[in-house]
Amino acid sequence: MPFFLSSNEYGIIERHTYEEGRCDMSRIEIRMMEKYRRPIIRLYGMKALVDTGAVIPMLSMDAEELETKFRVKKISERHTIGGIGGETQGDVYRLEEFKIGELEYTPFDVFVPYEPSLKYPILLGAPLFYGMFYGFDTASNKFVIETNDVPLKREFRLHELRGQLFPQIDGVFVQDSSLFLSNMPFGLWV
Repeated sequence: MPFFLSSNEYGIIERHTYEEGRCDMSRIEIRMMEKYRRPIIRLYGMKALVDTGAVIPMLSMDAEELETKFRVKKISERHTIGGIGGETQGDVYRLEEFKIGELEYTPFDVFVPYEPSLKYPILLGAPLFYGMFYGFDTASNKFVIETNDVPLKREFRLHELRGQLFPQIDGVFVQDSSLFLSNMPFGLWV
């Protein structure tokens, strides 16, 4: 039986809940910003790029603005992360909560670069949707998330090991585990 939500700042079009046998699946559809022809949605009144190649989520704003919009705490400093756009430096903050439609991340660790970008203030990487199906319905201009048996309330943390950040969702490291294990100190067993 579908459950319809009214459109709000998230651009949620509708949310369906399925109960078939043991599977409890929610389908969340979020309207993409049509003029960009890219997977850009609106969150917290800002443009958010869904970047399937990104590993670390980013909030690109200065610390004062970050503290105004969210309940935050700085948890580590002076990190360098790289991607196709080059390297950037910044700090890691822990938000008490962060929502993407009906998905709620409590807590939510995020990288905040020292030089904010105005193009896409929020960058959402693939590890946020670990264990879920997600895709882009370009014909209907929707970002679609199907949660399968994954709960709508999750934890997202960033762990530092020898200068690198590793994402963890609900206690599971979701980056290349061989890279993580090769960086572990001698004598530490997993």
